[in-house]
Amino acid sequence: MEKESAATVLRNAWMMIGILIIIALLMSINWYYYNQIRSGLDREFSTRLRSLASMVSASVDSNAMAELSDQIDMFGISEEPPAIFHDYSKEFSLSNITVLREDGTIIISLHPGLFQPGDIYPLWNMDYPAIIKALEGDPSSTGLVRSEQGEYFKAGYAPIPPGSESSGLVAAVEANAAFLEGIEDLRKILIASTSVSIAGLLFFILFIIKATRSILRTRESLFQSERLASMGRMAAGIAHEIRNPLFIIRSSAEKLRRTCPGSAKDIDEFILEETDRLDGILTDYLAFAKNEATSRSLCDLALIINRSIRLIEEGTAQRHAIIEYSSSVPESPFVCDEKKIQQALLNILLNAREASEEARAIEVSLETDGVNYTILFRDHGSGIGRKEMSMIFEPFFTTKRNGSGLGLSIAKRIIEDHHGTIDMESTPGLGTAVTVRLPVPDNDGE
Repeated sequence: MEKESAATVLRNAWMMIGILIIIALLMSINWYYYNQIRSGLDREFSTRLRSLASMVSASVDSNAMAELSDQIDMFGISEEPPAIFHDYSKEFSLSNITVLREDGTIIISLHPGLFQPGDIYPLWNMDYPAIIKALEGDPSSTGLVRSEQGEYFKAGYAPIPPGSESSGLVAAVEANAAFLEGIEDLRKILIASTSVSIAGLLFFILFIIKATRSILRTRESLFQSERLASMGRMAAGIAHEIRNPLFIIRSSAEKLRRTCPGSAKDIDEFILEETDRLDGILTDYLAFAKNEATSRSLCDLALIINRSIRLIEEGTAQRHAIIEYSSSVPESPFVCDEKKIQQALLNILLNAREASEEARAIEVSLETDGVNYTILFRDHGSGIGRKEMSMIFEPFFTTKRNGSGLGLSIAKRIIEDHHGTIDMESTPGLGTAVTVRLPVPDNDGE
């Protein structure tokens, strides 16, 4: 189970790494295409502005602009912008058209109130490299500039007259980059689609993980059923072989009782009774493996515990067990199959006896909170490691050299079949505590 759990964790770790890679890939692809679209539109817009600046340059008279420049220097006189400037502004959605001198002075402007002739062009310092390039004869454009209102602007420049390698005048056109609003919408759409894709991917992965866990649980359940079926086949195989010797032992005990009347009580209690119990256990093994229902009646749980303790204390001569029993329960009615519950308690006590040191007592207590009976078994043996604890109730798992690995698994099955629970805590070197909880019957005895 631990190897399987480790493999599952490793698979989940690799799955999460794969998810992160896919998410990063989706985001990178979307961001790449967004930048490609944005850069492509920006290049087209720059080309458009350079062409418009060249059109404005070709539409003005360079000599007239030179004379107007002299008038501004001498008399501060300016003229209204040519009508063609207004035509270009409407037709190509230009926000401003300006003619500049090589020192940055405005000669003429489409909006004299904002860009007054004779003043220094407001974008002179910011667009200086592009303006100088135009003065040297090459039409140019600037990068995007964002205003305080959040709008993007871009400017194009061309020499006057067009094609001159060295010019003293420059035609400047400015336009609002309205296309970027569409690009922003595209960016939001890409972010939304990426988020939806990631959410869908995560949902799909969570579904796969849940389905995988369900399959693993189903496989473990099938494996458990197969183990129980194997136990059933084993029990059926040995039942016949054991019942014959038990019959011989019982017959011999009956003869011995007749021969030694003085020991009849002990023979009845420890030989005949236990022989009958062993025969019943064989039957119960088969019923347990086949999950057959058994008859139940109202019993005294304290009496069952006392009988189990006495059998452990006196039933084995080779190793005498010291068991300290305490109870705070005056009455302990319990609806159960008495033989099965005794079998479960004996299995727990046998494990505690084998784990305990000779001089240390096994502590057994019975308490109730009105809803459940709590039976605590505590030994002071060597304890059980964490690795073994994860498999301690598994059928056929044992830490003992000659153990069958069925004692605790049978006890757990019987207790759970009586709607109870069994838990174990152990500290290596200090001992083990087993807690059994069984339901207190209601007033109807159910």
